[in-house]
Amino acid sequence: MTLVSLPDWLAGSPLSGRLPLRTLCLALLLWLLPTCVMAAPGSIRACMENSDSPPWLLMSGEGIVQFHLKEVANRIGHPIILTPLPWKRCLSLVSQGQLDAAVKLSYSEERARTIGVYPMRHGAPDPAKRLLTESYSLYQPKGGQVRWDGRQLVAHGVIAAQSGFSIVAQLQESGVRVDDSSREPLILLKKVAMQRAVAAALQTGVAERTLAAHPQLQATLERITPPLVEKPYYLIFSHPFHQAHPDLSQQVWDEIEEVRHSAAYARFVTGMASPGTP
Repeated sequence: MTLVSLPDWLAGSPLSGRLPLRTLCLALLLWLLPTCVMAAPGSIRACMENSDSPPWLLMSGEGIVQFHLKEVANRIGHPIILTPLPWKRCLSLVSQGQLDAAVKLSYSEERARTIGVYPMRHGAPDPAKRLLTESYSLYQPKGGQVRWDGRQLVAHGVIAAQSGFSIVAQLQESGVRVDDSSREPLILLKKVAMQRAVAAALQTGVAERTLAAHPQLQATLERITPPLVEKPYYLIFSHPFHQAHPDLSQQVWDEIEEVRHSAAYARFVTGMASPGTP
């Protein structure tokens, strides 16, 4: 049996001998509660989108980010449990504090305010703590009329984009109409081929792999250069988790940076890019 002594402030009080046992127990519980709340968690419960985002996140569990986080977990001594969920559901659970973290988010002020905490430096997200960098590009029918010079976007019609992705707000801010009724890259590219949208804005790597798997569609579309934007993507913590465990949160971000520069990470990425790797 483990004995717990009363705290000094209560044991030394003249009231300690006169208070009912129930009141003494309640006082002791309230004294212990902050310690319980701040105790380090056994694991970090994170979520990702429940679809492949090659080569970063794969439903098989063998993506680059999944390897990255396993290495981080080994270094910090806390398992990182990564659960695939519909993206909006994932973000909702993190924003409510029902999950501890979400994986592969680009930065926006709204997300930082309503969903979770990013690794910050000098008032801005710290790209050194990123999981990865990825670009968005526009795809249109060959010979199409959409124009993008890196500064100004000209599009006489609707641009298709994945619902819930940060690129939607960026396109709307540039003044173009956006169709974000689907999350499936193939559906968006087919909308462009069927002239239901003048272009699609997609993560470049995802779009290129989708087109490579559908040669007939690939033959009808072209990628507009330069990319619309190139962004770092992060692991973010829920506001309650970060408030309760600021040191552990920072340790995770620090190890994300360290692992990305490690020889083991380089070997894994090289293996993913080797011939025969899906």
